[in-house]
Amino acid sequence: MLSTILKKVWSWYERLEELLLVCLVLGMVALGAAQILFRDIISIGLVWIDPLLSHMVLWVALLGASIATRENRHIVIEILPERLSLPVRSRVKAGLQFFSALVCLFLVYPAVRFILDDYSPERYLALGIPLWISQTIMPVMWLVLGIRFILQGFKNVIPFGRG
Repeated sequence: MLSTILKKVWSWYERLEELLLVCLVLGMVALGAAQILFRDIISIGLVWIDPLLSHMVLWVALLGASIATRENRHIVIEILPERLSLPVRSRVKAGLQFFSALVCLFLVYPAVRFILDDYSPERYLALGIPLWISQTIMPVMWLVLGIRFILQGFKNVIPFGRG
């Protein structure tokens, strides 16, 4: 029962992640085009577009990294594992994924500290969006990436669906 609920919640989260990524990329294209048009046609740039685009790039990068990790399509350097037997290769991959999870989970705390140290209720990114809200993507996505690497590590250690 709990397993089914967790799978549904995780599936819902994955769809939300993809939808948010698509919306952000489309928004970036639209804002970039608007900025170009305003600068070329009216000779005036909108000062709030550039910082907003910078934060949108951060969100797109972290969401993209999360989706790439989910699909096991992230950057991997595989020099040694290709030369190992399948059981050993599986354990080496699991160890590397657990190490990656450790790094990601270790980065959650500095990301939270960054937001807390930079927090000011009077600071806004653009269009009334508080700066700290835009920055929350960092600890959240480091946590999600860490969880994903842990799950992938267990999938390599525990032979699901075999035997």
